[in-house]
Amino acid sequence: MIKRRTLSTAVFLCSYPFLSAHSAFATDAKIQGSITDHSNRLPGALVKVVGTNQSTVTDYDGKFELAKLDAGHYQLEVSYMGYSSQIVDVEISNNEVKLLSPIVMDNSANTIEEVVAVGQIQRGEMAAANSQKNAKNIKNVISADGIGKLPDRNAAEAVQRIPGVSIERDQGEGRFVAVRGLPAQWSSATINGNRLPTAEEETTSRATAFDFFPSELIEFVEVSKALTPEMEGDAIGGNVNFITKKAPDDFVFNANLALGQNELADGNNYSANLLYGDRILDDKLGFLINATAWQRDWATDNFEPRRGNDGLGIYRLELRDYTGTRETYGLNGSVEYQLEQGNVSASAMYGTLIDDETHYKHRMRFDKDRAELQHIRNELITEMTGFEFAGEHFFGYDKTLNWSLSSYENEFRYGNTPNSEDNSYFVVRFDQKNVGYEGLEDRDTGKNYAYNTIDGGSDPWDQISTHLPSGFSFDPSQMGLSWVELYKIKVNEKDKIVAALDFEWQLNNDLIVKVGAKYRDKERVARFSDEFYAWDTENYGAAPTLSDFALADQPGRSDYLSELSYDYQSQFSQVASTDDLANFWNNNKDKFVLDKSESALIENGGALGRNFDVNEQHTSLYGMATYTINANWEMLTGLRLTQTDTEVDGYIYLADEDKVESVKANNDYLSVLPALHLTYHPNSQTNYRLALTRSFARPDFGSLTPGATYLEADNELTSGNPNLEPTYSNNVDLMAEYFFDRLGLVSLGVFYKDITDPIFQSSSIGEFGNNTGVNIIRPENGDSAWLAGLEVAFNRDLGFITPELNNFGIMANATFMDSEMTIPDRADKVSIPRQADSLYNFTVYYDNTHFAARLAVNFKGEYIEEHGSSKQFDSYYGDNTSVDFTTSYQLNENALVYLELNNLTNEPLKYYLGDESRPLQVEYYGVRGMVGFNYQF
Repeated sequence: MIKRRTLSTAVFLCSYPFLSAHSAFATDAKIQGSITDHSNRLPGALVKVVGTNQSTVTDYDGKFELAKLDAGHYQLEVSYMGYSSQIVDVEISNNEVKLLSPIVMDNSANTIEEVVAVGQIQRGEMAAANSQKNAKNIKNVISADGIGKLPDRNAAEAVQRIPGVSIERDQGEGRFVAVRGLPAQWSSATINGNRLPTAEEETTSRATAFDFFPSELIEFVEVSKALTPEMEGDAIGGNVNFITKKAPDDFVFNANLALGQNELADGNNYSANLLYGDRILDDKLGFLINATAWQRDWATDNFEPRRGNDGLGIYRLELRDYTGTRETYGLNGSVEYQLEQGNVSASAMYGTLIDDETHYKHRMRFDKDRAELQHIRNELITEMTGFEFAGEHFFGYDKTLNWSLSSYENEFRYGNTPNSEDNSYFVVRFDQKNVGYEGLEDRDTGKNYAYNTIDGGSDPWDQISTHLPSGFSFDPSQMGLSWVELYKIKVNEKDKIVAALDFEWQLNNDLIVKVGAKYRDKERVARFSDEFYAWDTENYGAAPTLSDFALADQPGRSDYLSELSYDYQSQFSQVASTDDLANFWNNNKDKFVLDKSESALIENGGALGRNFDVNEQHTSLYGMATYTINANWEMLTGLRLTQTDTEVDGYIYLADEDKVESVKANNDYLSVLPALHLTYHPNSQTNYRLALTRSFARPDFGSLTPGATYLEADNELTSGNPNLEPTYSNNVDLMAEYFFDRLGLVSLGVFYKDITDPIFQSSSIGEFGNNTGVNIIRPENGDSAWLAGLEVAFNRDLGFITPELNNFGIMANATFMDSEMTIPDRADKVSIPRQADSLYNFTVYYDNTHFAARLAVNFKGEYIEEHGSSKQFDSYYGDNTSVDFTTSYQLNENALVYLELNNLTNEPLKYYLGDESRPLQVEYYGVRGMVGFNYQF
């Protein structure tokens, strides 16, 4: 109660000076309207009252309102980059709410050309540029037009072309979103302003995977590089907000169908999207339903050299061949009812990704002198649901109350493979022993390893030999069943209730005050085990061999890693069907025994770090004010206070007693987050922006677990750390923006982040129970770190060169960054993990309203995935350049056909150790394409 009272008092004191400035002689007339062109409503349009400092900006529905007006005659100047300004005369009476007819913008008086056609690509760029130009903070915006004109099929891929934004991929598709090169969990990704629960197969972080969310459900994307107090503050890198489509003002029906293929996969791909919306009951009730489906067959060729105990030698070479079918389904529904003074709404959304994956893995175990063949089948399911009830209420002509109640749930689980009880990543392994590998070395490790040429070995990075002896071939009759592995994960995270309340008061024409509160009640349940089952030879004799099953070539064998000059596939064994192996397991489970010594379980202490329950509450209050100092200067300032209360339940394992005990821990902290934004407009086309903000990142869930394992033989304790402090960042952003008359912008920005309490993995000597000298390994808060960078963007049609090039344009941006932090046992300074040094995008397009084409290049520089004991042993995610192409032709006013092509250069994903010549993983995806038809009423 004391903490809540402290929050309330602080926010009131923050807002009081602005409240006290309110004039007792406020006027009460208001003008409302909307801005459109001949096709769509226009967001980001600037509406100014001529002769005053009063202005406003249209929202994403193209609507605006101007309050606090005296009775009389006014002229409104409407400006929207790409169109000629409009002057509208308005007569208004005292206490009147004047609803204007839609103001239609056109470019008939454009100075470049008497009439200039505006295509869909340019329309999307105009909406984005106008929203950015008139924003109160440093942000970038993408519209649905901008998303739809590139082959970006999920929410993560939709933002990769924004300056300073990068994505992490899985099987060639965008998954996690990161801002300014920082770790994904240090940025926030939200839908309609709410940060979503996280549920992911292999991580316990707070980063949300967005590969389950189709881009067709998105109307706009906002990327805020500098936060305002009304935004949730747990975003050191920035916030990416996906705004879903809402109830329209008019009838809309859109159908989209497409077919395609992936280069490495058999079978066809398809996508379908339907959108229907309208208004009824005298336009008071609006509704929208948007459904989308996307199914694609995919394939991946991959090799992974696993390094031995000297960190360099390859003890195991894995040759992985993936095939599968991914299905993405999305549903978004919205209902809105107009009240006399405001509106109420309800919305629901659903998104799921189902990945049915088959995986054959030949593993050369150089250190064991055996060859292994793994047959893997799994169905990975990510499923998200969300519901929201909201209202907007007007009190008088100058006060607005917004409220919302929402609930979200996100779950990851495995499907019914091999059956509905053993839902798992299902692995069956066969071994052929006494291979007799040739050309290996024992460099005082006691093991035989292969080495890359960079380390004085014989294996180039892209031609790593299998080292099989001459004349060797896999013999299924000699390949005995080794293990059946059931790798089980289920993660469910719920934001059981998210309640928000915002109150905005326009005190006068220059000052707007806003206060609000937000509460979230979160629950997370994570379950994990890795179970190894061996054939019961004591009761059932010798284990089966691979030859006991029907065999065939694995899918895609003939062109496996055809990008490399080494012929791996000719050395492969034939394989069994994963369906046959699942049936074999289901019919013979009683003939296997669980090997607990190989398994990771709660009972043996091997799975404690991923079995825990979290209950967490976030309570925030904020106060902020937007003040127009004069015609050139604007200021936004305020304070956000966020209280976090976390309770984590886990387990601790005592190996000497072979006992597991339950353990509970609590952590709570108050985050004080001030913000100041200054914008200077020397003229209507130029902005200079300064932002001073403070933001934070909560510790990852996996780091907070109190679970621990003590191994008496090693005198070692491995644990989480529920006492971790959040990581804080003091941020400085400077940005200069110039917007061209017709279309485009050039901007230059610099940013600096002073980061305290970053979290790293610590190793120290301490006590545990009655034991001294214990090696304690757990996450700890470290010393300070910093990140600095430069960001530049240039977007423009080429009509400024000659009118004949009006339909051509380029979009280019680049971000350059550097960072530094200190970690134990390293004498040198290191960069922040997952921080890329450079990002850039370059796009060239043609758009004449009937025919459009766009070629886009996206580059992400290398970054350190995990720090090692020295620079040579740092694990890197390699640089990546993707090239995509899309083109469309408008058949008539309602219909168009289009073509999308992804990954034209077949760029591989690469991980390496210290140098690209020492690979850890290389993966190829091939080119994929779709051809489609879109019809809109």
